[in-house]
Amino acid sequence: MSTVPKAQYENFAPKYDTIEDLPCYQLETELIRAALGNCTDLQVLDLGGGSGLHARDAISAGAAKVDVVDISPSMMEIGKSIETSLGREGKIAWHVADVSKPLPDQELSHEIRKPGEYDVVMANWVFDHAATVDDLKGMWANVALYLKPGGLFLGIRVSQKGFQVEYMTKGNAKYGVTFSDVKEIEGGVRYQVTFVATGQVVEFEATSMRDSYTLLDEVPKEVGIIELEVLKHEEMEVVKANKEFWEEYSEAPFFVVVKGKKIA
Repeated sequence: MSTVPKAQYENFAPKYDTIEDLPCYQLETELIRAALGNCTDLQVLDLGGGSGLHARDAISAGAAKVDVVDISPSMMEIGKSIETSLGREGKIAWHVADVSKPLPDQELSHEIRKPGEYDVVMANWVFDHAATVDDLKGMWANVALYLKPGGLFLGIRVSQKGFQVEYMTKGNAKYGVTFSDVKEIEGGVRYQVTFVATGQVVEFEATSMRDSYTLLDEVPKEVGIIELEVLKHEEMEVVKANKEFWEEYSEAPFFVVVKGKKIA
C-alpha cells in the first residue's frame, strides 16, 4: 500500500508473527473468528493479509480456499513456510499487489477469482495504511468489486479513541501495542505503531483516514458495503475471563473489528 515505502513491510516481516503472543492479538483473533463464523466451502479474499494470520483462521473455520493479496513478498514467504509446516499447501494462495489500487489493473503472480465471486472479503488493518482518502476509496472499491452480493465483509481497524492522549499515556502498552507521534494530515492522521512481544520490537508508520477511524464509513457505503457493525468485545471469552485487565481497553478501544455485507 502506498502510505510508506514497501521496504518498511519487508523489514519487519521476520518479526511480525511474534504479535501472536500479545493480549491485543488474542482479542482480535477471537473477534475475527466470531465474525467469520462457519466458512465451510467458502471462497475468501484476504486483502493486505500479510503472512496469513487471519487467512489461517478462515481455513480453520472451513473455508475452501483463501487468496491473500499483499504488497510484501517477504510477509507472504513466511506464510508459505507456515503452510508447508502444517502440511496443507494449496489452501492459501499468495498474490503480490497494492490493494489501494484496482486489482484488475495489476499483474498478479497468478490470477485470483473473478469480481463478485468471493463469499467473504477480509481487510484486516488495511485501512490504517491508507495515506490519502483516494487510497481508502481504492481499498474499499476492491472489497466491493470482489465480494458477491450479500457476501460478508470483515476487517480490523484503528478506532479514534486510541489517539486520545490521555489513553496513550495511561499505558495501553499492557495490551502489547502503543501509538505515538500522532500528526494531523489531510483527511486523517499519521502516527507510529509499536508492538513489543517476546523481546521483539516491531515499529512502523501508519496512516488512518478520518472516515475510517471515526467509523463514519461514508466511503464503504458509497460502494455498496452496508450494515456495518462493530463486534462486541465484551462478549469475547478472553475479556469475560479477566474484565479488570481489559477495563482500560473497554473505556477506549483502540481497535475494533467491523463486519458488514455487500448490497444484494
